[in-house]
Amino acid sequence: MPQKQKIVQVKLKDGSISKGIATGNNAAWLCVCGRMEPLLGKSGVLDGGSGLHVQCPDCKRTYLVMPDGNDLALVLKVVEVGTSQKGENE
Repeated sequence: MPQKQKIVQVKLKDGSISKGIATGNNAAWLCVCGRMEPLLGKSGVLDGGSGLHVQCPDCKRTYLVMPDGNDLALVLKVVEVGTSQKGENE
């Protein structure tokens, strides 16, 4: 049986909305910096404190994949949460 894929919202810090795709608790989306390769992440906990941040290796923007209703559940949306300084976490 093929995995069901759905379009999910990617909410950026500036308030604009982009799109990504999800299957199960995994999501993929393109960073707004123009990086050609997609970012990949899995859903974390509802409070966003799980440490499952996804960071773009090119521009250092960070994102959270938000679960739908329960920790580590199906993907609800992706949210940009910040930008790290270059060199941090490298």
